[in-house]
Amino acid sequence: MQLSSQPKGLFHLIAIQMWEFFSYYGMRSLLILFLTQKLLMSDDHAFALYGAYTSLVYVTPILGGYLADRYLGNYWSVIIGGLLMVAGHAVLSIPSHDNTVLYAALALIICGYGFFKTNSSCLLGELYKDHEDARESGFSISYIGGNVGSALAPIFCGYAASRWGWNVGFALAGIGMLIGLIIFSTGRKHFAHVQKANLPALRQKTAGFSHWQLIILGVIVCAIGLVFVLQNLLAGYILAIILAFSALQMIRLYRKSSIEDRKKLNAIIYFMLFGMVFWAFDQQGGSSISLFIERNIDTDIFGFHIPTAFFQSVNPVAVIVGGGAVAWLWKVLASRQISVRTLTKLNMGLFLLTAGFSLITLSSKLAMVSGHTTFLWLFLGLFLIGIAELFIDPVALSAITRMNPQGATGTVAGIYMLMGGSVANYLAANIAELTSTGTQATTTVDLIASATQYHHVFQSIFIVTVVVLVLGILVNLKNRNEPEYD
Repeated sequence: MQLSSQPKGLFHLIAIQMWEFFSYYGMRSLLILFLTQKLLMSDDHAFALYGAYTSLVYVTPILGGYLADRYLGNYWSVIIGGLLMVAGHAVLSIPSHDNTVLYAALALIICGYGFFKTNSSCLLGELYKDHEDARESGFSISYIGGNVGSALAPIFCGYAASRWGWNVGFALAGIGMLIGLIIFSTGRKHFAHVQKANLPALRQKTAGFSHWQLIILGVIVCAIGLVFVLQNLLAGYILAIILAFSALQMIRLYRKSSIEDRKKLNAIIYFMLFGMVFWAFDQQGGSSISLFIERNIDTDIFGFHIPTAFFQSVNPVAVIVGGGAVAWLWKVLASRQISVRTLTKLNMGLFLLTAGFSLITLSSKLAMVSGHTTFLWLFLGLFLIGIAELFIDPVALSAITRMNPQGATGTVAGIYMLMGGSVANYLAANIAELTSTGTQATTTVDLIASATQYHHVFQSIFIVTVVVLVLGILVNLKNRNEPEYD
């Protein structure tokens, strides 16, 4: 991986991506704890709001990508997105018991995420128009940088929140995003060749307003609308509309496809459902598992208390450590001309997820005895789940781009991300709600009853993953003579 062969703007772009991961995952590691401990929400309400937030951040990039393509360009979209996220974290760091402040902060972050997420990746791609040989290594560096940010965030933000208060933890997440913006802005000259803002289109008027004024107005209206959606927990209705539209798109593609392309679409639909189930269980880490750790896990070691947020660093650390090992494995197999089918790789990921939840189930079972148990089994379970991720999205997205059904790779990849992002996070919140003991936020939690409830849910997840794994193996065996699409 020769850094000297990389385009000069790479450092500045990787910096803002790393700090964006730091910002997002730093805040997310605190959110469910903040809702239940500071704002005294019931578990049910906290999980529902958490799920609404984590699902909506995967919806707004659809609009952000459209605005970038038509008006703003990727560079300025990244700047605008970063500024909105800094503003959101700044509002979140204001000490307040008023939930409206919380909703406004989350709405700003969701809007910012929409401008930032996909456009930062597109901007990275634009850097490599004249550096095609270095493209793959550049995206690998970006992937590593993002995981470094998400690994460090829960540690620093979690410590700040436990030491100086919630507002300091949230402020630190926002400061991280601001640092990324500053570094990114200093490298502006390196992005002179990328897609610029479409100034003529921005200056055009509709109904007496220029398009740039309408974009500003649209962001304000979107933020206000998101406050209403979050306040009334209406994210499910938005997802239902988007899913209906996505289903129509898939039906349209299917109808005009050849028999060969229909086989590809059938495989992609399977990948979508597989990814949705996987991520719905994987995303328990930020919700139900966080509260399980807070209530039922002994996190003291050698006299030092480990803040609950720290455990959300286990997943990205596993991805960083396991990423090298998995890449080496694929390289060795390829050198020996051993081809591993896509379905086999997905099943390997699900096997690791199943193994991870078996250990988390064991941890909750042990906690049922006295209300507390060691963090060892849970730690190992989270680590296995982190490694499992390496066998899911990278594998599925690679297969989708390779198949390229009807030349609609962007559409089906976007729908895949919608299923594994928005829908999975919404389902994850509903699953997490099953761990609620039904007590009010101000009621002292019965630790043994709490551990029992967590155990029932984690055990159910484990059983479902076993069933899905068996089905996945059967599907793989049934299709073992079918060709892999190139």
